[in-house]
Amino acid sequence: MLDLDKLYFSSDRYRTLLEKIGGEIRQENIAERSGDLIAAGKHGLKIWDYLLKLMKMTEAQSIYELDAGGATIYDLLYWAATFVDNLHNASIRDKLFEKHKLSFCEAYVDMHRGMLDKDVRNLGNIRTSLAECYLKLGKSEKTDDLFREWLSAEPTWGFGWTGWSDLYWLWNVGIEKDFKKAEKILKEGLKVPNVNDREHIKERLAKLKKAKKSNIRPTHKN
Repeated sequence: MLDLDKLYFSSDRYRTLLEKIGGEIRQENIAERSGDLIAAGKHGLKIWDYLLKLMKMTEAQSIYELDAGGATIYDLLYWAATFVDNLHNASIRDKLFEKHKLSFCEAYVDMHRGMLDKDVRNLGNIRTSLAECYLKLGKSEKTDDLFREWLSAEPTWGFGWTGWSDLYWLWNVGIEKDFKKAEKILKEGLKVPNVNDREHIKERLAKLKKAKKSNIRPTHKN
């Protein structure tokens, strides 16, 4: 990445871009506080466009690099996680935002390819959101392939195992629950030596079994 101090003092375009990012973040925050989900999503999309331009201008390869390099005064990893939530909330009212969510998550995960959840604190959540987008599109094989790829590189990622499982029963609004598959995923995660957040996985498994039991409808003989 370029020397940002030199860039700040030598480039009007750079300073203008920072001002635009700051302005949109302020407007995004106002929309969030007022509960205007659509407006928050729209301001977030403008911020994302500006951040991509900032990456190109500074020759940064990812949002993580921008954040670590102090390219802005904002916590960009926190912003990205919040942006995904805003897109999700906006999509409840306008399905177009589901496409925006998929596009952002794909780009974000791709630019941090090769990095681990333990290194980029919001990467796990955005990965799970990406996998959820594919599941909603009926592409469960893509969802599973993504988690297999991520967990192959980082098998101790405990919240990866629970996140993958949750998509099939806990957070799958509008999709038929698959308790059997969700349970299998959690049990596989528990077999990983030194898996992180093992107790959380166990708690989720217990919760799943309870939900599975209550979901079984009794049969009546005539």
